[in-house]
Amino acid sequence: MKKLCVLILICFSFAIKAQKNLKEEPIYSTAGTAPRYPEGDRALFTFICQNLVIPSEPLTEKNKNTVMVRFVVETDGNVTHPEIMKGIGTAYDKEALKVVNLLPKWEAGGETKYGQWRPLRMYMTIPIKFFQNFSACEASYNQIFTKK
Repeated sequence: MKKLCVLILICFSFAIKAQKNLKEEPIYSTAGTAPRYPEGDRALFTFICQNLVIPSEPLTEKNKNTVMVRFVVETDGNVTHPEIMKGIGTAYDKEALKVVNLLPKWEAGGETKYGQWRPLRMYMTIPIKFFQNFSACEASYNQIFTKK
């Protein structure tokens, strides 16, 4: 009987531990250090321009040319859960999500607590701009880096 009780307790403790692991960590909007694209923001926007395929659906004055996409940078740097925060049309929104799904691993954001670095799951939101060609796309993003 004692062996049965011990066996039940052991199984119960494993079940509790397994349930703890199933719970996802929270996703933070801000922390001490934000996630970072491996070679910096300029490289991120160059990657976007190089991988965008302009849909044939015409852009109108009303919907502008920028899709805002939010995603999660996981503690290991993987990009997950992309979603459209501000869209401009179905074809453009799908293309923006496609490009975000192509992003390589990022450097995870996080915080230093009690002298020890702790990576966190964090939201990132980026603009994806659509232009007729790569040069116009790159020139638009470069304006961000030349403003003082």
